[in-house]
Amino acid sequence: MMILRKQILTIILFLSIIFVSGCTQQQDSAIEPNTFSLDTTYKTGLIPQCESGLIDRDSCYLDIAIKTRNVSYCFKVNGQESIPGCITRYAIKTDDVTACTTSYMFTDRSRMRTLTDDYRYRCYYDYAFAKDDRSICNLMDPQNEEAKLLKSYCLAVFVKDTDACSNLEVDYYLRDRYDKIQGDCHIDIAKKTKDVTLCDSALEKENGPYGPYFDRQMDGVFISDCYSQVAPAVDNKDLCDKAKTYPYKYIPCVGAFIQPGEVTDFCSTYRPDFIFSYNMDAQCVKDLVAEKDISFCSNIQDRKDRIQCLDTLCSPPYTGCKDQYRTVLDETTCDETTTYDLNTKSEDYGRIWSGYSGGACITDIAKKTANPDLCETITNEAYRNKCYVDYAHMTEDVKYCATLTITEARSECYTPFAVDAMDETYCQKIDADATIIQPCLAKIASIIGQAINATTELTG
Repeated sequence: MMILRKQILTIILFLSIIFVSGCTQQQDSAIEPNTFSLDTTYKTGLIPQCESGLIDRDSCYLDIAIKTRNVSYCFKVNGQESIPGCITRYAIKTDDVTACTTSYMFTDRSRMRTLTDDYRYRCYYDYAFAKDDRSICNLMDPQNEEAKLLKSYCLAVFVKDTDACSNLEVDYYLRDRYDKIQGDCHIDIAKKTKDVTLCDSALEKENGPYGPYFDRQMDGVFISDCYSQVAPAVDNKDLCDKAKTYPYKYIPCVGAFIQPGEVTDFCSTYRPDFIFSYNMDAQCVKDLVAEKDISFCSNIQDRKDRIQCLDTLCSPPYTGCKDQYRTVLDETTCDETTTYDLNTKSEDYGRIWSGYSGGACITDIAKKTANPDLCETITNEAYRNKCYVDYAHMTEDVKYCATLTITEARSECYTPFAVDAMDETYCQKIDADATIIQPCLAKIASIIGQAINATTELTG
């Protein structure tokens, strides 16, 4: 039955591709620029990759959206809160400001589903500054308080009017989202003009840099924020010292200038006067190396800090990072930095995932297991299964899924491989129970359905 279903699906897809190819040759002029193209997505395997779990889903669908000029792929990212960011990046990457008005289904707190494009004002703002185009500010018709506020903000920065920044009026219902907009406005102008004196002069304003909603106790936060952002803009590392009291501002500022050989000394010697719940041991290297190239890590001499650097900059599927991880990681080094006790009792497999995924997970596995055989040294069954699941995904080798003893772990392990290869036989390896393997089969069927539906839309 399974083989017959696969044959039928294969025939349908084959005929669809032929049909689309024939139509596109005759109707090239009728196809819109952002029409879904089966040839450039499904046929090249991009959709299965996005759904496989082996690579970052959000980046994958954004990439497809840009390549196919179809912003609707942003609707498939991980969670509705990621959709606006995807659409904004799409608009900037494709030079298409009209994408900012894209509507999508949104579920509010009362579980009501409605079409929304409320993010469009912020999208216009980000687009305006990414393209250095003041005219985009005028697209924000003051239909509501948010549009009115962001338009004033946008124009104030482009005309470099700090008085206008101080006079920005934040509606009561917008305070939780824009309570620092007056200060941000001053900082944006300081960066744009490369005038560091604006950081201090903002404090002379009657309402302070954060307007009437913040008292003078926030002045130190503003100064740290302002200088930490302006320092890289004017290429002056000394200005970072103005933010020294606040590590979450100071460390990234220093990171814009730091060399690999200075990372370890900095993190071992810098001790702020007080810390707002900032974990120096866990965050220092991460904040110093954020957004740097992976080659930066190779030149950090301290092995523990080099591992932390790799963990920060490597991301699924760890292409180009795996060999470096294997080179620098061993069980001894890993024990020095691990934040998890893999041998402690856990209640069940599903409960261990929180805080134990992505780069941190791969690092911990490498720490505990210099090779996959060391997963067997983990006495706790749930963590042992987790070790094999992540090792299988990290190495993209399905054979490690065969060692799993927990059904949920087998599903988590085999499903990405099944989707990536569009092969139902992987689903069958999860369990003999048809109800258990159904979600895996459904994912494959859903992707095939998306391709067939897209073909219908294209040719209809």
